[in-house]
Amino acid sequence: MVAFVCSAGFLAGPGFAGMREYLRRTADEGWIVDLTPEGHQPPMNTRFFRENQQPICVAVFIRRGGPDPDVPARVHRTLVKGTVEQKVDALACLMTGDARWQLCTNAWDAPFDIGESGIWASMPTVPELMPWALPGVKPNRTWVYAPEPETLWERWKVLVRAPVTEKSTLVKETRDSKLNIEKAQVRGMGRHVGTMGAETGPCPPLCRLGHRSFDRKWVIPDNRLHDTPRPPLWYTHSDKQIFVVEQHAHPVTAGPALVFSSLIPDMHFHSGRGGRVLPLYRDAKVNTANVSPGLLEHLSRRLKCIVAPEDLVAYLAAVAAHDGYTRRFAEELKQPGIKIPLTASRSLWRAAVNIGQEVLWLHTYGERGVDPGAGRLASAPRLNADRPAVRLGIPDTPDLMPEKIWYDEPTRSLHVGDGIVAPVSPAVMAFEVSGMPVVKHWFGYRKRRPDGTRSSPLNDIVATTWTPAMTTELLDLLNVLERCVALAPEQDSLLTKIVSGPLITVDDLVSSGVLPVPSSATKMPRPDLENDLFSEAD
Repeated sequence: MVAFVCSAGFLAGPGFAGMREYLRRTADEGWIVDLTPEGHQPPMNTRFFRENQQPICVAVFIRRGGPDPDVPARVHRTLVKGTVEQKVDALACLMTGDARWQLCTNAWDAPFDIGESGIWASMPTVPELMPWALPGVKPNRTWVYAPEPETLWERWKVLVRAPVTEKSTLVKETRDSKLNIEKAQVRGMGRHVGTMGAETGPCPPLCRLGHRSFDRKWVIPDNRLHDTPRPPLWYTHSDKQIFVVEQHAHPVTAGPALVFSSLIPDMHFHSGRGGRVLPLYRDAKVNTANVSPGLLEHLSRRLKCIVAPEDLVAYLAAVAAHDGYTRRFAEELKQPGIKIPLTASRSLWRAAVNIGQEVLWLHTYGERGVDPGAGRLASAPRLNADRPAVRLGIPDTPDLMPEKIWYDEPTRSLHVGDGIVAPVSPAVMAFEVSGMPVVKHWFGYRKRRPDGTRSSPLNDIVATTWTPAMTTELLDLLNVLERCVALAPEQDSLLTKIVSGPLITVDDLVSSGVLPVPSSATKMPRPDLENDLFSEAD
């Protein structure tokens, strides 16, 4: 017998696949108790070890005789919930024959997770539909982001005028970004000459990136300041590109399972804790879609209608970008990774694409999914009635720069410092993306003392007054979230019809030759190096 209390990372982490296979080959039976079903950074009264923020578990494995390495061990799993005292009481009466145990899957190196339901097992993963994926951009220095351009211009000016002896601290030098080492140009980012240490020129033109779900920020697009800029995201970006963002490293617990952006996403875009980006197109000219070879043709044959790349991403948005999906598959989503139920009904497919276009329009603030005939203009979405509006002006003086927001539910009023915006629904204030409350998180980066990691003294240069642009962006956010909340019941109803009807399953995709995805489709695309006669070569 072997028994241990440890981090729960080995239960599903890819780096522990060998350990899981060893345990299955060496033991006859195992029992795993999840001591932290609350996830990362659980409430203090639920922690067995108060300083520990990571999920932990108890694992017990036994062998009754000689090893039988050709038969995988039967592994059971359960969890205990509540305060530490409640968890201790639950453990005290937990026996091996308890009905609370559930059998884990038995593939040799598979996660020690409860077996998938039949419908979940039949659904393809997002990368099986859109095979090229990569993390979002990672500057590794937070000061290159700001909600307003003026802050970044001032930070740049302070940096380039600083004495050489201070620049290292201001930049926050790292292994990948050093003051006196030149870095290659990245197609799509701002152009630069020489090293950052020798820089004395003006700030390069700023651009916007997707910093967090529904939160767009300005960034200095200078490769010398970005440790891991993810060049393919820059050189495949265009006004037609759509980035699908999936949280695949942590369980999705609430809100939309997938989020979408027209802007290049940050590494932590989804919910502040990693994730991966799946671009719709593999090139800026949108000649090649990031779709598994043969998938669109197969869907077109099965559904008896033409399926375009934009239709596929709209379908994903309709099916998975709402809290109904997350509630329905709550147990399955404890194991990270999103799966998509592909309907075999043409009418349901078309309904999903129509709804999904509106979801894309909302997630991208009116930059994608535009259709004036359907009321979707190429501008920030607005409610048709009862729009949030400024009822009491948010002060624009330094001494009254907002420090906090609070919500008065009876009057449906959002208080921003001394200002008031209303009406705002309780559902919008509660709107979250897997533990990240969107409105509070958005404001946290714009208050008098902004939230976030301080990586440099340059982080101390922040906006000192609330601006009209901030108010406009807040109204944009509230209108978008109100419309997402209003659309969610329709998405949930459609999802119910889809999962209750005939599906195109993984087996169907395998038999048609779509799966497994060829390795070539997962590889990073090369930049388009074609230049016209007058373009400037890199």
